[in-house]
Amino acid sequence: MDSHPLDLLREVLDHELMDVDGLRCGMVDDLEFVDTPRGPVLVALWSGPGAWEPRLPALLQWLSAHVFGVGKRRVAWEDVADVGEVIRLRRSAGALGLGGLDRKVNAWMRRLPGA
Repeated sequence: MDSHPLDLLREVLDHELMDVDGLRCGMVDDLEFVDTPRGPVLVALWSGPGAWEPRLPALLQWLSAHVFGVGKRRVAWEDVADVGEVIRLRRSAGALGLGGLDRKVNAWMRRLPGA
């Protein structure tokens, strides 16, 4: 991956995740940093409703938890292969525990008339 500085809000947050097999497996919902003597360093991405739920107003947090669940998955920055239109990962969605909600929603959508 390039070593050019990233604009994390523009180039990473809210971008789609794609695993090593080309499977779309979620969105980047939050970022995890650690403090170092040289400043904060990005160490992981978070994906899933439990990652974005805290940004919602309290009533919507409750509703979101009951509709979407509170699951979230951590993806170590080392598992990111490339940052572009999508965030490409070095491992499969299954190995990273990603894409479960997407698979459930897709299965539900296929049962809708005309889908």
